[in-house]
Amino acid sequence: MYFHGDPLEQDKKPIHETLLEKFITLHEKDPENPAFVTAENESDYLSYQDLHTKIVALSEWFVENGYKKGDVVLIASNNNWRFFAAYLGAWRAGLIVSAASDQFTPFEMNQQIDDSQAQLIFVDAHTLLVVLEASKGVKTVRHIVSFSSSPPAKVLQFDTLTNRVVKNIKMPVIDAHNDIVFLPYSSGTTGKPKGVMISHINLSTMLASTLKAFGTIAMSFGLPEDFAIPQDLHFLPMYHAMGMFRTLINAYRGSTQIVFTKFNLELVLQLVEKHSIMSIAMVPAILVKMVNSPLLQKYDISSLATITLGSAPLPEGAVQKLKSILPDVKVVQGYGMTELTFASHFPAPDSPEQSVGRLLPGSSMKVTKEDGTLCGIKEIGELWIKGPQMMKGYWRKDDLNKDLFDSEGYMRTGDIVYFDENGDTYICDRMKELIKVNAKQVAPAELESVALEHHDVADVCVFGVDDATSGERPVALVVPKGKRTQETAKAIMKHINDKLARYKHIKEVEFVSEIMRTGTGKILRRHMKKMYLEPRKSRL
Repeated sequence: MYFHGDPLEQDKKPIHETLLEKFITLHEKDPENPAFVTAENESDYLSYQDLHTKIVALSEWFVENGYKKGDVVLIASNNNWRFFAAYLGAWRAGLIVSAASDQFTPFEMNQQIDDSQAQLIFVDAHTLLVVLEASKGVKTVRHIVSFSSSPPAKVLQFDTLTNRVVKNIKMPVIDAHNDIVFLPYSSGTTGKPKGVMISHINLSTMLASTLKAFGTIAMSFGLPEDFAIPQDLHFLPMYHAMGMFRTLINAYRGSTQIVFTKFNLELVLQLVEKHSIMSIAMVPAILVKMVNSPLLQKYDISSLATITLGSAPLPEGAVQKLKSILPDVKVVQGYGMTELTFASHFPAPDSPEQSVGRLLPGSSMKVTKEDGTLCGIKEIGELWIKGPQMMKGYWRKDDLNKDLFDSEGYMRTGDIVYFDENGDTYICDRMKELIKVNAKQVAPAELESVALEHHDVADVCVFGVDDATSGERPVALVVPKGKRTQETAKAIMKHINDKLARYKHIKEVEFVSEIMRTGTGKILRRHMKKMYLEPRKSRL
């Protein structure tokens, strides 16, 4: 059985043109309405007109300094309105933006700089030293630009680049269907992080599709189709596909985005109360933290009508706690992945809260059994998606693309689902090997690769186990070369964790005699995980 979303007319314009035109309209409508405000420093804000001017000035700096269409710039920073301006300034100049986690170590940062072949890197005070270390000896890097004031010598300052006089320099001609605009890194259904090639059309159609779905929801509440929340609290990381796209759609709709440099629960609650925030987006790990915090007793957050969640499964216990505090709040869970630009499913007004909703306009899906035949209603199988938001493929990894798409053009997701008669879809499990820690992707293969560098590791298998605080936590089963001592386990764990961002840290190392593999050498990860969990179940 196939399901199809509502028809969608594709916008053929480059995404930055659509946004820049909208910013002018928004400024003319209300010149006093800020586009962005910094949550920790409300004197740091700018209007839609100022945002437009800075984007154009930055794009002209790129062209004047010899950057060509298709060159890659990398952004490694905490959240900041300058982050978003850098996206659009690069896009207008025909460049590709690859954003990296602000939590990366030099080892991880070097991998993304090197693989993406980045020529310029945007940083802030938090990431500057990591990037300087990571970019040593990388010949492609021409400039480093800091969002912070007073950067060290040889590091350019962002405000200097954007406070220039606009000269109306001719920009490159963009092929919206084929030119890549965004290059986030994802582990896909398995393996190490890979660049995901997102085109202008991917973003433009994703924007149009989401606006159409949001319009339907707004009208169900008796609101205008183009209703936008006045203020949006933005603490989802802008390097992540979900965080980036939420910034983009709220900028298009004209909301004032109050951007958090770092997530601060008390400040979030303060601002919900201060601005009577109606809707907020977060990942499940933050919701769990919020409903268990005594800070909820200090602030009035009754204005919240909806909480939108994504990136990871939602613990039912957290929803029940939330409902005891806010009985009328609507919990909205969508479904997406980096390879789908942002999403393929979003709840309709009458979708059950346990589901991730129905297909967005322009999208199609099928669910297949292990033998490849189609599932019917409430039959469990693997979800396949087709639509204009599907990525162009993996960056410099043509060999992987052929296994991702089938003969009908559907892309495998690696997620196990079922659907009801209305097409509302329910996530059951993941076929994919990814571990989700606080909604961030952790690829077992990446951790295994680092572990095997240690002289005491003969073989290793990494998987995720359920964790009440973070969703999942990584565990390593290790075949040691030497003695099975606690000191050896600690040394292996330290070796892995010193090289990787905190959310990827191994929480437990257990020694085993053998890592089970298929005849072709592929780790039987589910068997190893079952072997690890079985004795622990008997202790419960």
